[in-house]
Amino acid sequence: MKKSAILIGLSIGLLLSFLNALDYFHLVRVLSFEYYAAAIGLCFMALGIWAGFKLANPNKMPQITSEVSVENGKKINLSEREIEVLVELNNGLSNQEIADKLFVSLNTVKTHISNLYLKLHAKRRTQALAKAKLLKIVE
Repeated sequence: MKKSAILIGLSIGLLLSFLNALDYFHLVRVLSFEYYAAAIGLCFMALGIWAGFKLANPNKMPQITSEVSVENGKKINLSEREIEVLVELNNGLSNQEIADKLFVSLNTVKTHISNLYLKLHAKRRTQALAKAKLLKIVE
């Protein structure tokens, strides 16, 4: 955190120094207005591209994949869809994210989770995941 703050501060300082130098050269008529405007535009375009890559990086959070034992899930009468929901719960997804990933409605996901709670004898998500790991349905 400290390293990135120093890096950002240094980058902003260098950018301001460059812009002040451009302003000085424009003021003493070494550069025409077109070059001055183009240089400022390029600076801000580069800053925008850098910020876009930094802020919109979809690979920041690696996806956790879990091993699934369908046979162990079938032993306690879990359907295939309930096992899929359980795997996504184990991956840390919210109900809406699970619904989007499995192409079902939010209410359907809530129904599957409710059925998982009943079949795993759990009252909350963490208990259901702990029992699923104990029964070696997910790892």
